[in-house]
Amino acid sequence: MGTQQGLSQTAEEHTLEAGTLLAVHFRVLECVGPCSFGTLYVGEHIAMGSRVAVRVLSSQWRTWVRSEDDVDRFRRAVRDPSQTCHPNIAQVFDAGRLPDGRLFMITEFLVGHNLYEEIQQNQYLPVVRACRILRDVGRAVRAAHEMGLVHRDLKSDNVMLIPLPGGDGEAVQVLDFGIAAWAEVEARKTSPGVFVATPEYMAPEQVQGKPATPLFDIYALGVMLFEALVGEPPFGGSNGAFILKSKVSRPAPSLAQKLPGMPRRLVELADDCLQMDPNLRPQSAREFLVRIDEVLRTLQRLSGPAPT
Repeated sequence: MGTQQGLSQTAEEHTLEAGTLLAVHFRVLECVGPCSFGTLYVGEHIAMGSRVAVRVLSSQWRTWVRSEDDVDRFRRAVRDPSQTCHPNIAQVFDAGRLPDGRLFMITEFLVGHNLYEEIQQNQYLPVVRACRILRDVGRAVRAAHEMGLVHRDLKSDNVMLIPLPGGDGEAVQVLDFGIAAWAEVEARKTSPGVFVATPEYMAPEQVQGKPATPLFDIYALGVMLFEALVGEPPFGGSNGAFILKSKVSRPAPSLAQKLPGMPRRLVELADDCLQMDPNLRPQSAREFLVRIDEVLRTLQRLSGPAPT
């Protein structure tokens, strides 16, 4: 499962040449540029002619891969979520290791942009749209949790919004299931207590290095809901260490403080997801979905019947 053509050198890392073959069935077409965890390429499935996305992880990630068993663990970690066949989970077709030791993933080719970019462009999202997007994210999380998989690094950057044909709404897909969990397990073999996640979205107990539970992801759902409505996460800024310290020393601000007049059930859901004590949060993605569906029904009643 190696590369069958050469690599060209850039100033920092090797860039895959157009035509490079990966995992027998896929070919690199062009480099898009930096992305989460590494470099993104456009590729194609050779037999089918369909576009795929190829992500090559940065060199730092190859530190934990010393044998084919390590590569197999990585491959299983990133491909297992695809076994759900869930429409809100981006599919991973294959994964492996390049001759230079770097890891790669081959995934669905998604045309759209992420939730973080959408929030930055619009400052905040309308309430109904924000709730619908987070409901779809919650559906992906529920499917993964039912398989025993915890994302551990849910964030607005890895929620893709894909416009549907004809302008009829948007599809929502969650990326990167499996990567953070794999990296954390591998890193802790040599550095106990390390975590691989984004400070703004981490649950307080995650900051404290406690074992992963589905409630990590419930907290992150609350952060994204808050962020989509307010325009920024409850704990933000450029100082990651300060964010982490804040997470374990004081409660998150209430949505009502930032947006007075929001429906009570929406405020309660956002605030409950962001509780410092995990026992006070919704105890499952299923519960989160029941409650956000209640919020959407309330919003529909407040807005009146749709025009005919």
